Amino acid sequence: MLWSRLQRGYNYCRNNPWPVVLFLLGAGIRIFYIGSIPGGLNQDEASIGYDAFSILHYGMDRNGMYLPVHLTAWGSGQNALYAYLSMPFILLFGLTPFSVRAVSLIMGLLGMMIFYLFSKTLFKSKSAGIAAMFFIAINPWHIMMSRWALESNLFPTLILITAYFALKAFQSPKWSYGFTVCGALSLYAYGTAYFFVPLFAVGIALYLLCTKKLSLRAALWNVGVFVLLALPILLFIIINHWKLPSIDTLLFSIPKLTTPRVEEISSVFGGDMWGAAGINFQNFLNLIISGSDGLPWNTINPYGYAYPIGLPFAVLGLVVMLKSVWKKEREAGPSFIILLWLAVSILMSFITSVNINRINIIFYPIIFFIVEGFLWLAHKVKVAGVVSAALFGLFFVLFATVYFRDYPRTIGPAFYESIGEAVHYASSESEGKIYVTTQVNMPYIYVLFYEKINPHDFLETVHYTNPGDAFQQVSSFGRYVFGRSDITSMEKAAYIIWNGEALPPESQHFSVTKFKNYSVLIPKDE
Repeated sequence: MLWSRLQRGYNYCRNNPWPVVLFLLGAGIRIFYIGSIPGGLNQDEASIGYDAFSILHYGMDRNGMYLPVHLTAWGSGQNALYAYLSMPFILLFGLTPFSVRAVSLIMGLLGMMIFYLFSKTLFKSKSAGIAAMFFIAINPWHIMMSRWALESNLFPTLILITAYFALKAFQSPKWSYGFTVCGALSLYAYGTAYFFVPLFAVGIALYLLCTKKLSLRAALWNVGVFVLLALPILLFIIINHWKLPSIDTLLFSIPKLTTPRVEEISSVFGGDMWGAAGINFQNFLNLIISGSDGLPWNTINPYGYAYPIGLPFAVLGLVVMLKSVWKKEREAGPSFIILLWLAVSILMSFITSVNINRINIIFYPIIFFIVEGFLWLAHKVKVAGVVSAALFGLFFVLFATVYFRDYPRTIGPAFYESIGEAVHYASSESEGKIYVTTQVNMPYIYVLFYEKINPHDFLETVHYTNPGDAFQQVSSFGRYVFGRSDITSMEKAAYIIWNGEALPPESQHFSVTKFKNYSVLIPKDE
């Protein structure tokens, strides 16, 4: 059996060389130096990585919640699915930047394959599959999303898989259960799913029922499965909206957060809902037109989420798809899925304080439209298609060059590169207190991550400066103090400082070890 599968795989690669080559190109740029570019770790990466480590080895997150359906994290919460999916990699490779980013990488590779398979059905041609693999492999948003461990980066690919199951359900109703299960699981990936998934799922279900692709009996069974899987996150939403106590069960716990983050970033819970919705949509349009939200971990200027020439192709593709559906020139089901996906994403932009990662659900549809626009243009004017592909290829080469050559200098300080080395050195080379610079966002999480602190020890000794706030600041735990006091040789303490800080005269009593962005001061024996 294994030999026959290998033979089928070999035959497929031989008969479809271009999609395979393009996939390997896309895989290479997503894998290359993933543990060190971006350098360092974003605080949310360190947070979800440490909580995954803590649950894996101690059964609870750093806030003491047993197998939580949602992480408490800083106080205002962090979605838990990414943490649970990370555990096998942390078990195999230990708690490292690579083991935390492995889920993003695998979802990126899986996303390329599903995008290709979906496109072949959507556009009904072998050349369309090649074009789809080309555009997803070189897309800058997808590349950057695949290379770091923000939990929201899980959501778009889960919806892509959900959409693919819906596509398969047009052929056989049994696939509707895959659609239901994957859609329900995506509720645990990111807070925007609470709005997107119900509308998307209801729209697909009604379409399947109206086209008689799904029986009422099967639909009701799917509703039951969805409710069962979604019940814990529904209870989480209820508990935190109405400020009810946490729930602990034998299987999992549902925490009460200090402030539900999803309510902070959504205009639904604000006082001026309609005014906020207008501002949100205007910001959404600005982002779509400009291609960037200004955050260095989401885009690199001037390449944006789909290169400067991507949006015109997406608009062209949208027009072509709408026209073909209106004239019944193609099967409506696959196009309906993409158009519904786009519509719900746009609706979501009204209630969300927009940036790239909060509205990331819209980018797969945009790439589908880019493929559609390119195929139409290449069919009408072959030379224009060749020139367009060459331009996209050129932008990709320029983007990749900047990403691996120049981008590390930008993102390293933003991701606090070398703070882990400094923490580990100070911890191993000193015995007293360690004062850690506040020139790091949530510096305590890096101590927990790089020193792999037992969460019981953390909980027993932690002190917060603002307990109960949305982002609780740790003032100290164990021998670590956050917020540097004046450097003095009298206390015999070690200090971790930012390299942009000037060393005071008192530092002559310390041995200074410099790392890329941070230095460690250890008292000299005198």
